[in-house]
Amino acid sequence: MLRRYLAREIDQWVANGLLDAAQAKALLEDHDSRHTGYSLSSVLAVLAAVLFGAAVIALVAANWELIARPLRVAMIFVFIIGGLSGATFAVLRNAHWIAEALLVFTLLCFGAGVALVGQMYHLSGDEAAFMLSWTIGALVVSVTYTSPMAAISAGLLALGYLFTVSDGLGIFSSWHGPDLAGYIVALVVTAAVGVAAWRSRSVMAGHLGAVMLLCAVVWIAEEATELNPSYLVAAIGAVAFAAGSLMPLQSDAPFSRHGTLSAYGAVLLLGGLGMVQADAEITSLPGIMAFAALVLGTSVGVLVVAGGENRLIRRFAYFAFSCETIYILGETLGSLLGSASFLFFGGLVLAVMAFAMMRLEKRFKKEGIQT
Repeated sequence: MLRRYLAREIDQWVANGLLDAAQAKALLEDHDSRHTGYSLSSVLAVLAAVLFGAAVIALVAANWELIARPLRVAMIFVFIIGGLSGATFAVLRNAHWIAEALLVFTLLCFGAGVALVGQMYHLSGDEAAFMLSWTIGALVVSVTYTSPMAAISAGLLALGYLFTVSDGLGIFSSWHGPDLAGYIVALVVTAAVGVAAWRSRSVMAGHLGAVMLLCAVVWIAEEATELNPSYLVAAIGAVAFAAGSLMPLQSDAPFSRHGTLSAYGAVLLLGGLGMVQADAEITSLPGIMAFAALVLGTSVGVLVVAGGENRLIRRFAYFAFSCETIYILGETLGSLLGSASFLFFGGLVLAVMAFAMMRLEKRFKKEGIQT
């Protein structure tokens, strides 16, 4: 998708006389030489590895009682060592996607081995300990091989560990008091996922690490403090969005303006406001209208500030605006006149803002200013 978009843009630049044909060809060739995206063959290789790993698990589990204990352990080690050896050989031959597939197969075998050996020797432990052991194995593989797929696997497993150790962030269990050791382990694992994402240059693993950090903060806030997680999420989002889009940034800043930090901030801010609205259970019509105006105004404000530079912000703001509009209609059906007045007034305000923005954009284009 990115390649097609880039090709269309380059063709337009050539048509406008901004680039000549030779430069356009050189730009596309440079992009293709550094492109590391997924290809159909690489996706099929990883899916095949998943199926092979599942087949190994099913085969061993089906015949578990018929296999002697030493042979069981030996089989597990053979699968793991074979997968790692094959991945190493593939890396040396520059067959990176074969290596990725073999590492996914190895991690599946490792997880099955941890579970089956623990069951076989009746080792003490619970689901959280199992998930933590599996996560550590994935982290070691990812850092050792700088593997994006292993980093993504580590992020997913780390999220599974966090939800297991926190009983769904405290949602599915009663409060048992602060768990300082659990908080520390969760934060350390989150930092390790971040390191794995950085080492492997995996954007997806980085997103998983950020989501895990947010979930860990919400869990700690809910169990160890009196803070309401809904307000906390909205506050974190407001700070992140302000840092990424409103504050002056230096040229050497670790993040770009209106980039990933702004997108996370917008999602958390609007999502947090939605959670606050759901928790507050506002019943009076003036209260519903006032909070709806806050959510709608925040959606428009996010769009005005950063929507033109970030597609994720734009789409989520549209989504939040639509959901809030549907919520207003659902909550105020008993007073349709009030709903119609509110929506009409809001539409009028947005129309005026749209007209003003159109005039400004035309002026910027006429003066040669980049918007």
